[in-house]
Amino acid sequence: VFCPLPNLSRERREELVKVANKIAEEGRVSVRNCRQEALKVVKAAKSEGTCTEDDVKRLEKEVQALTDRYIQKIEDLLAGKTKDLKAL
Repeated sequence: VFCPLPNLSRERREELVKVANKIAEEGRVSVRNCRQEALKVVKAAKSEGTCTEDDVKRLEKEVQALTDRYIQKIEDLLAGKTKDLKAL
């Protein structure tokens, strides 16, 4: 089955870029919420006495590094999708 589709208008492409930005922001918020949950678990372990201060600092750095890495992935994907949408 062959179904020809018309090219997207400039307005529609800009609209799709806005949708992509919104979805990316939701992804960033989700990653930040995961970071907060992880930090709560680390602080709870510290208050229970199961983690030392050094462990807490190391885990906080690891959680932040993971957060930064995944936010950067979201940014990279968004940049690629924006480029694709604007190139049409």
